[in-house]
Amino acid sequence: MPVASEQSDNARRADDERWQLIRKVAIELFRREGFARARLEDVAIEVGIDRASLCSYVRSKEELFVALIEQPAYQMTRRCRAALASNLTADEKLRYALRAFVEGLTEHPELFLLFSESQHLAATFEARDIVANADAYGKTLAAIVTEGIRSGVFRADLDPRLVMLGILGMHNWIHRWYVPGGRNTLTEIGDTFAEMILAGLRA
Repeated sequence: MPVASEQSDNARRADDERWQLIRKVAIELFRREGFARARLEDVAIEVGIDRASLCSYVRSKEELFVALIEQPAYQMTRRCRAALASNLTADEKLRYALRAFVEGLTEHPELFLLFSESQHLAATFEARDIVANADAYGKTLAAIVTEGIRSGVFRADLDPRLVMLGILGMHNWIHRWYVPGGRNTLTEIGDTFAEMILAGLRA
């Protein structure tokens, strides 16, 4: 689908009350059943429409899944790039980026689907842009670490790529154990993770 057409679809959906209901139902269905078991027909039934009406918004389960998470995922990468481009010191850039990551989860809980279903996404043609976006996010994070090493803020013996993978490993698995309303809020988790990471990186 051409980019202009995709943008037009996104704009149309954003202003459509039925689409907002479809999103709400689909997020809960994917969370409850998982990507592999969820069906487009089930979304239509729970919304109270037929499949043909649902297909006027999305043509496949894969397209629906991507539509739920693409904009929040892109926003997360934009915030990380904003941290890199800022005038902050490297450690504060990293703190800003990590805080933005957790804020993204707080503002858009559907992002938990992105991490819980990453294996399916990697093999889905419709998700190719999201996969590329995830790669861009990782490279931006690594660039912040590289800057910190070069400026002397972070230890000189660090491998930026390895640090980046470690950070993503911590944050991308929050979905496996985080309980909304549980012992720790997402903000508390994010702040603790940031302190742990920065304590290990600083020169």
